[in-house]
Amino acid sequence: MLALGTNRRVTPLLMLLVIALTVPGMASAGQSRTIHPSEAIELAIENDSQLRQAELSLNLATLELEAARVATILPAVGLAVDLPELTAAGLGQDIGASVTASLPLPWGDGSLSGGLGFRYDAGTSEFVAPTWQVSLSDVLDLARPDAAAERIQSLKWAVESAKRSYTSAKADLVISTLRTYGSLLTEAQQAEWDGEAVSRLTAELDQMKDLATQGYKGDQDVNEAKLLLLDAQVKAEKSAEAYAADLEAFCRTTLRIEEACHLSSIDLSMTDLLAAAHTLRESEIPEGAISGASAVIAAEQSVASAEDDLREARADLLPSVSVSAALDSEEWSVGVGLSLDLFSPGRKADVEIAETNLELAKEKLESARETVRDGILGLKASLLSAIRRAESLALETEKWRLEEQVMTARRAAGSISDSDWAAFLEEKGAFEIDAAGRATSLLVAHLTYRDALGIGLNWEEWL
Repeated sequence: MLALGTNRRVTPLLMLLVIALTVPGMASAGQSRTIHPSEAIELAIENDSQLRQAELSLNLATLELEAARVATILPAVGLAVDLPELTAAGLGQDIGASVTASLPLPWGDGSLSGGLGFRYDAGTSEFVAPTWQVSLSDVLDLARPDAAAERIQSLKWAVESAKRSYTSAKADLVISTLRTYGSLLTEAQQAEWDGEAVSRLTAELDQMKDLATQGYKGDQDVNEAKLLLLDAQVKAEKSAEAYAADLEAFCRTTLRIEEACHLSSIDLSMTDLLAAAHTLRESEIPEGAISGASAVIAAEQSVASAEDDLREARADLLPSVSVSAALDSEEWSVGVGLSLDLFSPGRKADVEIAETNLELAKEKLESARETVRDGILGLKASLLSAIRRAESLALETEKWRLEEQVMTARRAAGSISDSDWAAFLEEKGAFEIDAAGRATSLLVAHLTYRDALGIGLNWEEWL
C-alpha cells in the first residue's frame, strides 16, 4: 500500500503550528478533528449549496412534469352551491347546486366539459328535475397538430437537463474535493520538509561554529551557513502559514467544519490503480458518452425545435379547424369552422429562414459532438500521462537514490559547497513530495475519465 500525501507522518511541531494558526482558541481546548478522504467527500456533498440547488431544481422539474401529466389524464371537478336569496319579501325557498368537470383534449387546444345541476324547493319540499349538459370545444391547427404534447415534451427535456446538471455537479464536486484534498496533503508534506530543513541546517550551523572555533572554518563559512538557515526559516514559516490558511479555508468553506481539523493520508494500492487505469484507457469510447453529453443533447434539442419550426412554416397554408358541440337534456348542437390565410407575403421567407436555421442547428450539433469527443480524448491523454508518471516512479526513485550516494561522497570529499548540497537536498525533497502525490493524481485522472465516459466515478471503491 502506498501512503499518499506524506511519506512520513506530519511532525507534532508542524501539527501544533497548523492548529495554532488555524483556530487558536480551539487548539488550547484540544478540539481537533481528523478528516479522512471519504469523509471529506461526503461532507462536501452534504454541505455544498450549488449541489443542493441542482437537486432542488431536479425535484421541481420532476414535480412540474408530473403535474402536467396528471392534468392531461384527470378531469378538473368543481362544485358550486347557490343558497336561498334574502330579499325584501323574505328568504327565498330555492337551493341549487351544480357539479362541473373539464378535461383537456389530447389534440388541438380545447377541452371536453360537462355539468350536472340540482335544485331543491324548500317551500314544497321537492327536488326539481336535474339538468345536465356536455360540451366540446376545440381548435386544431393543422400546422401544429401535436401542440398539446409540446408542453409535456419540453417538461421532459427540462427534467433530463436538470438530472444531467445534478449528476455533473456531483461528479465535479467529488473530483474537485479529492484534488484539493491531495493538494493539501502535498502542502503538508512541503511544510514538514521545510521544517526538517530548518532542523538540519541548524545542526549544520552549530557544527560549522565548532569547526570555526577549532580553526578549520572561517567566518565566511559560518555566515554562509547562517544565510542558508535564515532562508530555510523564512521558507518554513511561509509554507506552514500557507498550509494552515488553505486547510482552514477547505474545512470551513467546503466541509463546513468550524473546529480545527487535519487530514489523514490517502492509502492507495498503486498496483490495483494502475491495472484499473490501463483497463479504462484501453476501452473504446462509447457512443453514449458523446450523445449523452449535455452540450450534444442541447444541440439535438435545438435541431428538433428547428425541425418543428420548419414543419410549421411549410404547413402555414393549411387551415385551422374549430369544432364545437353541445348536448343537454333539451337540445344538441354541432359546429365546425375553418380559418385559412389565403395569402401571406412572408410565407416563403419564413420557410427559407426555418430551413437555414435547421442547417445551422445541424452544424452546431456536429460541432458539439466533435468538441465533446476532443474533450474526452484530451482526458484520455491526461490519464495516459498520469499512468506514465506513476510507472516511472520506481526508476526515478532509484535515480535519486544513486544521485544521493554520489552527492554524499562528493560532499565528504569536499568537492561541492554547502549551498550546492542544500540545493540538491531541496530538489530531492521536491521529487519526494511530487512522487507522493502521483497516486492521487492518477486516481483523479482515472475518475475524471470515467465520468467523461458516463460510467460512474466509483470513488467509494478506492477511498
